[in-house]
Amino acid sequence: MKNIKVNAIANLLMRVLNIVFPLITGPYIARILNKTEYGYFNITNTFIGLFIPFATLGIYNYGIRAISKAKENKQEINRIFSLLFYISLFCTVITTIVYFIITFQMEGAPVLKTLYYIMAIQVFAQFLNIEWMNEAFENYTFILYKTLFIRIFMLVSIFTFVKTEHDIVPYAFLMSIATLLNYLASFFWIKKEVHFVGVQWKDVKAVIQPLIAILLLANAGMLYTYLDRMFLSSIALPEYVSYYTIAQTLVFSISGVISGAVSVSIPRLGYYLGINDKKAYDDLVNKGGRIFMFCITPLNFGLAILASHATVLYAGEQYLDASFSVFLFALRSIPWAMALILENQIIFVQGYENKLTMFYFIGGGLNLVLNSILAAVGITKPEWYILTTIVAELLVIALDILLINKNQLIDLRRLFIYAGKYVLYSSGFFIIYGLISWIRPIEMVVNGALLINIFVTIVSCVIYYV
Repeated sequence: MKNIKVNAIANLLMRVLNIVFPLITGPYIARILNKTEYGYFNITNTFIGLFIPFATLGIYNYGIRAISKAKENKQEINRIFSLLFYISLFCTVITTIVYFIITFQMEGAPVLKTLYYIMAIQVFAQFLNIEWMNEAFENYTFILYKTLFIRIFMLVSIFTFVKTEHDIVPYAFLMSIATLLNYLASFFWIKKEVHFVGVQWKDVKAVIQPLIAILLLANAGMLYTYLDRMFLSSIALPEYVSYYTIAQTLVFSISGVISGAVSVSIPRLGYYLGINDKKAYDDLVNKGGRIFMFCITPLNFGLAILASHATVLYAGEQYLDASFSVFLFALRSIPWAMALILENQIIFVQGYENKLTMFYFIGGGLNLVLNSILAAVGITKPEWYILTTIVAELLVIALDILLINKNQLIDLRRLFIYAGKYVLYSSGFFIIYGLISWIRPIEMVVNGALLINIFVTIVSCVIYYV
C-alpha cells in the first residue's frame, strides 16, 4: 500500500496545479484571441463535452472501484483492465464516427468547422484515458509529476505559438495535443503493471448495465451549467458563450480551492457511520460544514461585489460585459456550497445516491424547460441562463432537505443557523463597497487605482467580517 500522507499531499498539489495554471493561461488567452473566434472555441469545447461521456461510458468511476477490490489478484486485474479498455475502445470509435457525421453536416464559419475537426482529437483520445488505473493503484506521485509536465508544456506552447488574435487554431491544436499526451503518458505508465488478456462476451454483458447506471449518475450534472452553454452555443453570439465560460471558470477556480475540503471528510464520515457512532458523525458534519460555510460565504460575496474588477483583471477590458455573469455565478456558489454538504456528506454517504440522481434529473428537467422558454422567446443573454440554473438548483436543495428530514438523517438546524449568520454578515460587504466607491470612484481599467480599490475593499471586508 502507498503512503496515505504522500498520496494526500500529491493529490492536493495536483489540485493546486489544475487551478493555478488556468488562472495563468486564461487571462493571456482572453486578451490575445479575437472575441468571436474565442467564442467559437468555447462553442466547440462545449460541443465535444456532449460526446466524451458516451466515449467513456462511466468506465472511470466503475474502473476505480473494480480495480481497488481486486488489487491482490493480478489475473483479475488484467481481466478487468482488458474488459474495460475494449469497451472504451469500441465506444470511442463509434462516438467519434457519430461526431464526424454530425459535424460534417453542420454549417458555420470556416474557422468553426476547422475547430470541430481539430477538437475531435480529444474525443478519439478517450480510449487511452486509463487514469482510473493509476488512481486505483494510488499512483498519485506519478499523476502529480505528469500533470506538472503537461501543464508546463501547455504554458510554454501557448506563449510560443499563440501570439496574434487569429491564433485560435494553434490554440485548439495545442489543447488537443496536450490532452492526447496526458492520456498517452498514463497509458504507457500503467502498461508496465498490467497486460491485455482475452475476455468473454458474457463478461461484457455483465458490466454494461452498471456502466450505464454510473454514466447517468456521473453526468446528471450536465443538465445544469453544461446545458446552459449548449443553448447559448446554439442561439447566442459566440462571445456570449465566452462570457458564460469565463464567469464559470473564474468563480469555480477560486471556490474549488475550498470546496475540496468537503470530499476529504467523506471517508471519515463513512467510518463513523460504519461503527454506528452517530454523535461523532453529526458533530463532524456540523463542524466541517460550519467552517466550510464560514470561509466560502464571504469569499463569494467578496467576488460578487468585485465582479467587474475580477473580470477586468482576469479577461481584460473587452470582456467587461461578462462581469454580471461573474456576479451571478459568485452568488450562485452560496447555495451550491450548501448543496455540497447536503449531498456529499449526508445523502451520498448514507447510501441515498439513487434518490440524489432522481433529484438531479428533476432539477435538470426544470432547467431544460426554462432554457427552452428563454430560447423560444429569443433571450440570449448568458445571465438569464445562469438564473434558470440557480432556480433549478434551489429546487434540488429543497428536495435534499425534504429527504434528509423525512428519513431523519441529521438535524440540519445548527448548520442552517450558522450558514444564515454568515450570509447576513457577508451582505454587509455591499454597503462597504458602496461607501468605498462613493468616496473614490474608479474606472474599470487595469491600473493602480483599480488595484488600490480592490485592496482597500478586501481589507475593509475582512476586518468587518472577522
